[in-house]
Parts: sequence; structure tokens; C-alpha cells
Amino acid sequence: MNQQHRYNARQLLLHLHPSDRIVVVLLFLAVLLAAVRLPVVGESLLSHLQLHAALLAGFVGLVAGWTRWERGRWVPILRPAVTVAVIFICYTSLGKLGVAAWPGGAEPPYRADAILSRWDSRLFGCDPTLWIQQFQTPGWVEFFSFIYAAFIPYIYISMILGCLGRPPLERDQFLTGWVLTYALSYLGYMLVPAHGPIIGRAADYTVTLQGGFFYEIVQRGIQAIGGLQGVFPSLHAGGSVYLCLFDLQTNRLRGLTYLPMVLLIYASTLMLRYHYVVDLIAGTMIAAGCIPLGRWVFLRWVRQREAGGLPALPGGESDVVPDLSSDGPAGAAPLLSAD
Repeated sequence: MNQQHRYNARQLLLHLHPSDRIVVVLLFLAVLLAAVRLPVVGESLLSHLQLHAALLAGFVGLVAGWTRWERGRWVPILRPAVTVAVIFICYTSLGKLGVAAWPGGAEPPYRADAILSRWDSRLFGCDPTLWIQQFQTPGWVEFFSFIYAAFIPYIYISMILGCLGRPPLERDQFLTGWVLTYALSYLGYMLVPAHGPIIGRAADYTVTLQGGFFYEIVQRGIQAIGGLQGVFPSLHAGGSVYLCLFDLQTNRLRGLTYLPMVLLIYASTLMLRYHYVVDLIAGTMIAAGCIPLGRWVFLRWVRQREAGGLPALPGGESDVVPDLSSDGPAGAAPLLSAD
């Protein structure tokens, strides 16, 4: 009987896309955190528990559907669209969950701002967020507010191009690594809650940020999502650098056009006091690591499907698996046809 259960579990995993597994685990951890902290924090955490339980149940239901009918031509379109939507919802919801969960009751709230600020000071010999005040003129604040606001269309356009404009195998490698980047970063949001230097070091600033139209747009956008929540690691850095580095490997021209934007986004998070430098370092390291890790995880799953007698890719697609060995130049090995 145990052997039969192991066989069934192995067969199930062959049908579960790696990005599906990552999202399910992430949402399960969010529900677990909210459930464990609920008795300590009280009813204020109940809405977070309900939201993430509903997200988990809804996503599992959709996964069951596109796993059951994985040969459907709609699967390669619906799966990325739903996955990206859930990850973007979690961008706000998990930041709020982390802030709400630690600790609660009569205890003072735990925030990691002091620790993050101290790491910055140790790295640079001074506090970068205070040193940079000499450059925070209204003109520069407005310019970097425009850059910070541009992060949103940059991400959305890049995700559309990444999910619809790539060959099937490349698309799924891209999606797996991207989901992994965000999931690992969200663990930081949940376990290392912080508000950023704009709140954590507010009493130490001598320069008041002033800007114009775009600065106001950024302020309103942050207020609309409930304030600054997720800080460590920075997904403005991690999300941007993932898109840029992946394209530098697969579409060199597009990757090079992204590069100046990525550097300006880094600067904007510091200029507007939304991130510590260590947030940017952590986000960059996670994104850079998740490109090869996501590729390895996905290709391993594809080869396991082949070995199990399944089509290499769901949705009736077929492609080639790059030869990623370190010996000689990269080549291509054909996969089983989806037919």
C-alpha cells in the first residue's frame, strides 16, 4: 500500500508544474503563519488568514483543472496568467501579513529596521540613507519618483513579453525562476517585517523630501496599497534584475535596453528612502541565483516527465532541452513529442 501511495505521489508530481508547486507552498506557509500567530495577535490577523486560505483554495482548484486537462491548448496561456496574478496579489498581501503577524498583543511590534540599518552602516562605515540627503533636491526626487513609478509598467510589459513572446521551454524556465525569485523574497516579507528607512529612520532626517507630479503619484500609490510593508529583500531590485539578467542570456539586445532602467530603479529606492542597501543586495543575489536554479528545477521536471512516459511539456507543446553541461558549447537535445 505504501509503495502504491509513493507511486501515486510520484505520478502527481510529474503533472504538477514546478511553478505551481512553488505557489502552493508559498500560500500554505502564509496560511500557516497566520494560523500560528492568530492566538497571539488576535482577530486583526483573521482577515489575513481568510484571504490567503481563499487564495490557496482557489489556486489549488485551478491547478487541479489544468493538470487534469493538461493537453488543452489553453493551459500554456491560463497557467502563466493566473500564476502572475497570484504572485502580484501576494506582493501586497504578504507584506501586510508579515507586519501584522509580529508579534502582537501587549508586546511592542517587532520590526527589523534597526537591524537592516545597522547592516548598512557596517558595510559602508556610515548610514547611506543619511549620507544621500545631500542629493535629495526637489528636482532629483521628482526624477527618481518617475523612475520608481516606471517600475510598474516595466514589470507588466516584461511579464507579458516573457510569458507570451518566448518559445515554450524558454517561457516555462523563465516563469519558474521568476516565481521562485518572488517566493523566496516573500519569505523575507513574512519573517523579516520592516517599513524601510523612510519610517525606520524618520527621526534622523534633516532634509524633507519634496517633488512634483510623479512624487505625488508614488505617494498615492503607496497609500492605496496600505503603506510600506515588504522591505527585505527588495523586489524592486530582485524583480528588475531577474528580468534583465534572463534577457541578457536569451535576448541580448532587450537585456541591454533594460540595464539602465534597472540601475536607475536601484537608485530610486534609495533616493526615496524606501529601501536599505542590504535590501537591494539581498534582492539581487536571490534573482541572480534563481535564474540557474529555476532552469535546473524546470529541466529536471521535464526529463522526469520523459522518463515517466509523459509528453515533455504540458499543453500539447514540444520544444528542445538545451544541453547545460559545462563540457563544450551549449547544444540541443530533442525531447519527446507531445503527440
